[in-house]
Amino acid sequence: MLGGYGNAPATELTNAAVEQQKITELRIRKSFGNGEAGAAAADPADRRAGRLLAQLAPRAADAPPLRSPITTHVLDTCIGRPAPGVGVVLARRAPGSAAAWERVASGQTNKDGRIGDLLPPGDHVEPGHYRITFDTAEYMGRCQQEHPAFFLPTRRFYPSVSVEFEIQAHQAREHFHVPLTWNPFGYSTYRGS
Repeated sequence: MLGGYGNAPATELTNAAVEQQKITELRIRKSFGNGEAGAAAADPADRRAGRLLAQLAPRAADAPPLRSPITTHVLDTCIGRPAPGVGVVLARRAPGSAAAWERVASGQTNKDGRIGDLLPPGDHVEPGHYRITFDTAEYMGRCQQEHPAFFLPTRRFYPSVSVEFEIQAHQAREHFHVPLTWNPFGYSTYRGS
């Protein structure tokens, strides 16, 4: 930008985004009011502004390389190994809904039982209520063929595992690793690093 702007282009774009967000919020309040409906309708504008600000923020020279903000790892505790080929679906609760989910991404665990690229590399994730679902039934079917002594056809109890977690606005720049330790009769999960 040339001329009378004393700020860097990224600063000017940030200022413009903030002003546009204010205009959008005023229009939403006029249309939907200040209650829950207005807050739900305003959420996409907040998310768009957050994404824009995250993209404009300069990265420190010593910052680690970008990676998927949400990753997972599945360990099969029955055979004591990573679980390759487990189908995984990541969903986010639809804004303003207690029951509707939007599919965000999907993939399969690699030979080490990991999915490191569930989302595009970045240093920001949209705040919200997430659910990651593991298709353990399909994996178990393969295990029954490969290890019939450990995985009897009648020994399937968890055909899928869904883990819900919440990312708050102040955590949007953190990394979330959601591992699953699984066997036919039990599973455990935790927030990894």
